[in-house]
Amino acid sequence: MIGLALRFLLTITLGFMSVWAPLAHATLEPQHVVILANAASADSLAVARHYAARRNIPEDHIIALALPLRESLSRRDYEELVVAPLRRSLEERRLASSIRVIVTTYGIPLRVNAPELSDEERRLLADAQSRVKASKARLEQLHSELAKLAALDSPPPPPSTGQVVLEAAKAALLLSQIDNSWRTALERVRHQGGTEAGQKAIAEFLQLTQQYGGWAMLLPRRLGPQQPPPIPEPPQASAWRTLLERTIPLWTGLPHRPLPADRQLIYRWAERLFGVRGVLELASAEVDLLTAGHADASFDSELSLLWWDPGLYSVAWRWNSPLFEDAVPRPDDPPILMVSRLDAPTVELTKGLVDKALDAERFGLRGTVYFDARGLQPDGPTDTYGVYDHSLREAATLVKDLSAYHVVLDQAEPTMASMPNVALYIGWYRLRSYEDVFSFNPGAIGYHMASAEAVTIHDPNERGWCKNALGRGITATLGSVGEPYLDAFPEPARFTRLLLSGKYPLVEVYYLTSRYVSWRMVLFGDPLYKPPVDQPRPSAARSLRLPVAPSERPMGHPPTLLEQSRRAYLQRLETLVSILQRIETERPETEGPGSP
Repeated sequence: MIGLALRFLLTITLGFMSVWAPLAHATLEPQHVVILANAASADSLAVARHYAARRNIPEDHIIALALPLRESLSRRDYEELVVAPLRRSLEERRLASSIRVIVTTYGIPLRVNAPELSDEERRLLADAQSRVKASKARLEQLHSELAKLAALDSPPPPPSTGQVVLEAAKAALLLSQIDNSWRTALERVRHQGGTEAGQKAIAEFLQLTQQYGGWAMLLPRRLGPQQPPPIPEPPQASAWRTLLERTIPLWTGLPHRPLPADRQLIYRWAERLFGVRGVLELASAEVDLLTAGHADASFDSELSLLWWDPGLYSVAWRWNSPLFEDAVPRPDDPPILMVSRLDAPTVELTKGLVDKALDAERFGLRGTVYFDARGLQPDGPTDTYGVYDHSLREAATLVKDLSAYHVVLDQAEPTMASMPNVALYIGWYRLRSYEDVFSFNPGAIGYHMASAEAVTIHDPNERGWCKNALGRGITATLGSVGEPYLDAFPEPARFTRLLLSGKYPLVEVYYLTSRYVSWRMVLFGDPLYKPPVDQPRPSAARSLRLPVAPSERPMGHPPTLLEQSRRAYLQRLETLVSILQRIETERPETEGPGSP
């Protein structure tokens, strides 16, 4: 319904489009950083103080919260023990409008568990799921009838969802397929002329269109000026068009929360205005809000949405990051914060992440750059494995073009037998089976693209990449606390290009190249670390297309933006319900609007 609503709105207006423009010459500085420590851990506080002292971060930028000394938090504990007091502390210290980076420290939990549903939420979920099931059954029948009208032998089989998890994404795939049959049927009835059979086909098509997409699809998508002869609009078409124009902005964005007591009214009018597809889109979005599957996340990635209520984004699955370099942020949304973790198997190793970063900034990042590929060729843009393997080869070329680093590119299995003198490493794929073949120089950065390489940092028996690379001297790395899927990792060429540009500190490189937040990825290292490139080649660097840094983007006052988002949503919902209730009260016999 949301997609159809937006399409209808674009047919009647260009919309109120805002142009986002970055602030110029902003730089990420120590005063933009807050350090989160665990008040129940002396080690956590020691790491926080060490980092503040080494980076000249003001002492009142250390915020200590009393948290359980374990690696996982329940969703409720996260909301009550972290989000609420951290927001309050930032406001009380007048830091809310200036903090762009949160540093989590040794002793802070590593992940947030999926939420547990209340009895009422389970009831709402069951209701939404039943609506999804019923809508899909009706759509199958409509699809069959549209296919007949389009002279297709039969409707295509339902699309394969593959790794698609969200119900809304599955619905979008199905609706896209039905849309294709609808367009084919439209072209066929257009060319049947003014014969009796043609008029009958047009009438059938209009009836199917109204059932499928409601008045929103029927009115702006009449058969057009080529139709012979013109089809007069139904008597109430003008009134329905006026109602749509008035309520489309109110429907857009539903549901940010499970629908309230007026859900029956809302679903009834969703079908009248947007057809069966509107019901499916609305119910699918509601299912995603209430589904706990794939709703776990790393603590740090979830913390990026500190200034967002769960109702403003789907906790389930993952959320497209507005900081990703190709994204277009919406200026009225609360900001996305950048989060990096100072954590390692021991306190001394954790402090060393800061010390080694500062040493590299002072003396240079020396060594060899390694890319461990597999020789895969991409079979189209959706072949993620091929795309990422190709990106490793592109990254090797970039390093050669932009610097004097010695580059080693391996394209064969297995992993290279020895990697001494490492400055940068990116490769794959050994699942939770760290191979002790690396010798990391001070300041070394690297990541290994494999699932669940940051499940734990402190278990001495853990064989994953992050715990062992941190234990053996790497200065910055990243990984996942659960299955992230490959596209959650920064593409190697993107990451390398920004890292070698010299423009961005580590945390900005990571967020500009990471597609998702509220997900399972985590960055380890000093967020302000900006390694100097070994003999950079400015002439080559000048040709790079570099994105606007997150620190250069407007931030506003996050508490105000959050409150505005809450009020705007509730006001839209209340206005929509009021309009629909008034129409039903005034014209119950027609179940629709009267003439304007």
